[in-house]
Amino acid sequence: MQVKNNMQTNIISVKRGTTLAQLLDLFRDFHSFPIVPVLDDNNVLLGIVHIQSFFEIFKPHHQDMLMRNPLSMISREPTNIFDVDIEEGMGLLVIVADIMDTKVVKVEQDEDIKKAYDLMQLHNREAIPVVDKDKKLVGIISIFDIVMKIFRERGLI
Repeated sequence: MQVKNNMQTNIISVKRGTTLAQLLDLFRDFHSFPIVPVLDDNNVLLGIVHIQSFFEIFKPHHQDMLMRNPLSMISREPTNIFDVDIEEGMGLLVIVADIMDTKVVKVEQDEDIKKAYDLMQLHNREAIPVVDKDKKLVGIISIFDIVMKIFRERGLI
């Protein structure tokens, strides 16, 4: 059961220079926010934007710098987005490169879906990008895709 036979290929991706306003506009009509692959001009996967990325916008820059120090004794406090002042124009000033995660958990399309599942479990992900041998994005596989495959194989659907 290869990943490429069970992944979603109809996905939305963005470039590093996509603005926050453009990104939000892409997902205005979605009921949930999926992971959003960030690609270069050759469709090579550079990073991911996920819902947690938006919370980074609301954190003070100095807090982020302190959190990068593994010896820091300061604990992270959750950000309450209802209490944050959002500057006018932020949608045009913040770009995907500012909020994307570059430490991407991904799987190659020729791998077995069990490997994809194991990676999702290990890294606490519900979906991960699928790439070809040249690191170009070819799809996304989710826990739901894997569950559906197993249910089909066992005759439940």
